[in-house]
Amino acid sequence: MAAGPSGLSVDLPEAVVRLALFLLAVPVVALLATVSLPFVNGPHLWFGLPSMLVWSVAWVLTVTPALAFVEHRRRTPADPGER
Repeated sequence: MAAGPSGLSVDLPEAVVRLALFLLAVPVVALLATVSLPFVNGPHLWFGLPSMLVWSVAWVLTVTPALAFVEHRRRTPADPGER
């Protein structure tokens, strides 16, 4: 159960909750694994920049749409007529 914009609880389908958690978990795991991945943590240049910088920026930019999706789903009313 998630709180809606008016503070009322809104039941979200379990599939949406799982998708939201997955979308948030992927960038977090990728960022945490950065130092363990040999193709990222090495003396490599991607697009003329250090590979670790490009990897981290790409995943940080991925977090923004994932959080926007979660927030949009949390604020979506249970009844489409309530919009």
